[in-house]
Amino acid sequence: MNFPSVEPLLSSFGITPKDVSLYEMALTHSSVNGSANTNHHDYERLEFLGDSLVGLVVGELCFLYHPEMEEGDLSKLKAQFIQTDSEASYGLALGLDEYVRVGPSFKGDVKINHPLLEDVFEAFIGAMFLDQGKEKAYEFVRNVYEKDVAGAVVEEKKNPIGELNEAVQADLAKPVSFHEISEEGPSNERYYVFSVVFDGNEYGRGGGKSKDAAKAAAASEALKKLAHHNEELSDLSKEDLFSLFLNANPEWRK
Repeated sequence: MNFPSVEPLLSSFGITPKDVSLYEMALTHSSVNGSANTNHHDYERLEFLGDSLVGLVVGELCFLYHPEMEEGDLSKLKAQFIQTDSEASYGLALGLDEYVRVGPSFKGDVKINHPLLEDVFEAFIGAMFLDQGKEKAYEFVRNVYEKDVAGAVVEEKKNPIGELNEAVQADLAKPVSFHEISEEGPSNERYYVFSVVFDGNEYGRGGGKSKDAAKAAAASEALKKLAHHNEELSDLSKEDLFSLFLNANPEWRK
């Protein structure tokens, strides 16, 4: 299999690699092993190392920039930045998705597979730690997170499934349902995709490492569609938005 060189990516970060194979491994999904007849030549071990460094740096930044917070809020703030969607967004911002290596057995789109992007982001940091040293890796992670952590506040824990059900039942007195679309990956790296459905119509899809995470992602997508179609009416309740959305899209109501 021919994969694009990682040199342009490293050059964009000002990295002159001592061992480019570390970065190649950090960007290699386990699906490549089957085709290449290799064993564990993927990002999983590097992910473990990078996860530790990211957690350390983000924890330090939370502590330094938010002296007003007690331990509980500091833990919540840190969790916001090391959760799957957050790390995946940083991976996309850094352009790592353009260099991910997958095998023929991999199904789906790398750009929307947040668990994979999270793993690649952490593995890339792990590769940098081994190749460039801890100071360089520390500085890189700090630069990625510092501005965002400094200006962050603790967010209320979201319950997209509950919010969507509330909006639907307020207008139509019926709950939404979730349908499993696919289940992929090895036993230790399952990835599920679910759709959220009401009255036979699909409102959104989402994926995650667990069925509950995939359902929540699908519900979030449905809520985003409601907001997008009624963004000029942002001061209205979710129930009103949902009612207006269905009126504007009668094909979604039977």
